[in-house]
Amino acid sequence: MAALSLLIVDDHAMVRRGLKAFFEARPEFKLVGEAGDALGAAAIARDTKPDLALVDLLLPGENGVGACARIMEHSPETRCLILTSASHRLPVLEALDVGARGFLFKDSSADDLAQALLRAARGEVVLDARATLHLTANRMPKGYSQLSQRELEVLKLIAQGFSNKELGDSLGIAEKTVKSHVGNILSKLELNDRTQVAVWVWRHGLAV
Repeated sequence: MAALSLLIVDDHAMVRRGLKAFFEARPEFKLVGEAGDALGAAAIARDTKPDLALVDLLLPGENGVGACARIMEHSPETRCLILTSASHRLPVLEALDVGARGFLFKDSSADDLAQALLRAARGEVVLDARATLHLTANRMPKGYSQLSQRELEVLKLIAQGFSNKELGDSLGIAEKTVKSHVGNILSKLELNDRTQVAVWVWRHGLAV
């Protein structure tokens, strides 16, 4: 099997140097270029048509999502994977929307990065578990993220048809406390009654 051509995009020369040294030692890959920003990456992609591109999220000017879009504009067959050290406001959905095939973290081991690239080359979408969690959280319906852990427990039991007394017995809390939780749930989800809560849970696939 021919080596997979690889483009590395990161604005830190030391990071590029480390990645370059690792991938040049792997026979599965052939490094065809490195760039420090989106425009440089696009130019290399246009000239080399790499199989894979490993792209840092936090680039100067246009970020890694924009860089992936530019790379694939010039080389549609390139499989882009975004690499980041950030943990907040991750544009996972935006990355997938432009055609990126993976979202990975810089604390991944070098071998894990290599395996992720190989999987992407086979056509798989490769998401770090943290990126998957972020994606799931951002797809949750309005109000869901405002619920406390206890309110989530009450929410699911309401969907199962538990009365306030049954809820209290199941969770080991007073019926008065249950009523307070139910009121908070109705307020946060902007619903009017328990029936609407049950429908809301099932509609969003949150029932267990």
